[in-house]
Amino acid sequence: MTDYFSLKNKTTVVTGGMGLIGSAITRSLIECDSRVIVIDVNEQGYEQLPKSLKEKIHFENHDLTDLNSIAKVVEDIWNRYDGIDNWINNAYARTADWGNKLEDVTVESWRENVDVQLNSYCIISNEIAKKMAGNGGGNIVNVSSIQALKAPDFEIYSGTEMTSPAAYTPIKAGVLMYSKYLASYFGHRNVRVNAVCPGGVFNNQPESFLKRYNKKTLLGRMATPEEVARPVVFLLTEASSYITGTALTVDGGWTAI
Repeated sequence: MTDYFSLKNKTTVVTGGMGLIGSAITRSLIECDSRVIVIDVNEQGYEQLPKSLKEKIHFENHDLTDLNSIAKVVEDIWNRYDGIDNWINNAYARTADWGNKLEDVTVESWRENVDVQLNSYCIISNEIAKKMAGNGGGNIVNVSSIQALKAPDFEIYSGTEMTSPAAYTPIKAGVLMYSKYLASYFGHRNVRVNAVCPGGVFNNQPESFLKRYNKKTLLGRMATPEEVARPVVFLLTEASSYITGTALTVDGGWTAI
């Protein structure tokens, strides 16, 4: 019997695989029997993993915010691992002033964030899609956000130091729409490209924020990292073989009302 949710004999790259969501994606990939390559700058975090987990991961220390080096990184990894079946863009670099309010955002900050978050995803996706298209196909999943679909509700941040940074919404919307563009461009060459749009993920946020956020969510709570990771991995499996160019919303019902 075919296991449509298996990634056995498949090679998958996940960028930012040591982060909150990324580490959950990495574990989910291992559970689905994929060979896993993590690209991250957090080599210390990798070294601190339990030996049993570390032995199942191929770790690559690359800074994908260096746009001029992306083509070479993709080329080197493709050759070193004899091709890539699946690629997940999840890395999330931020500038030092990322949490600033709109009134304090500079032109320089705006440009840098668009470069390291949106442009890096687009350039990486271009390079790996071209490789996959010449090799019979493959899958790309880009991690976007519900803010690609709906503007933030600033009331939920009231009384906290938190905000939704100005660049975040247009960057994540760009990630979503470029995923659709690439799905259209490479679909006839068997390259599927999709985006996952997570809602908020619990990470010890202030209680006042959690109370407001949970009240607006149909399931009454934020997601766990694993609840975002599993839909990402689903889009790489044969169970999703007729899905491309879509936004899979994983938000507990936040955008439903």
